[in-house]
Amino acid sequence: IINRLTTMVLLGFSCVFLSDWLGLRFNTTRSVDPGFYWVVDKLPEKGDFVSFCPAETSISQIAYLRGYIGFGNCPGHYQRLLKIIYGMAGDKIEFQEQGISVNGTVLPQSTILTQDGLGRSLMPFSSKPIVLNADELWVMTNRNPLSFDSRYFGPIRLAQISNVVRPLWTWQ
Repeated sequence: IINRLTTMVLLGFSCVFLSDWLGLRFNTTRSVDPGFYWVVDKLPEKGDFVSFCPAETSISQIAYLRGYIGFGNCPGHYQRLLKIIYGMAGDKIEFQEQGISVNGTVLPQSTILTQDGLGRSLMPFSSKPIVLNADELWVMTNRNPLSFDSRYFGPIRLAQISNVVRPLWTWQ
């Protein structure tokens, strides 16, 4: 039985490694639809799904300790995040009562929460409008108002992106 279990575990790890190497990503979070995503070779653009490592900041550390970010192979042992690009260089981001707006358009599911599901306080990245620099991206979700995204950690740098991915097979 131990040999079978060892073989199955090694086979499982081999499949995960091989699928990652081939460009298949599996998302289990609720920020975007769970399922399989395929790595594509392109420069990131608005509307693209991107996989990236969170910056090693105090905000990321708190998010990790609270369980918003899981354990992974990014610096700080954070898991890679999967979000959608909503803002790029030159875009104006505003923090409004009804949600985040990019160049005057309020994004869906973008209300800024003051508390998480357990009543712990949440702080928005800013309360003042910002304009994204040349190497910055605004990343969020389109389906989950509870997502830990740029509303709370701010813009990400282009250098943080691991991959641009496209949904291959997802479900809700």
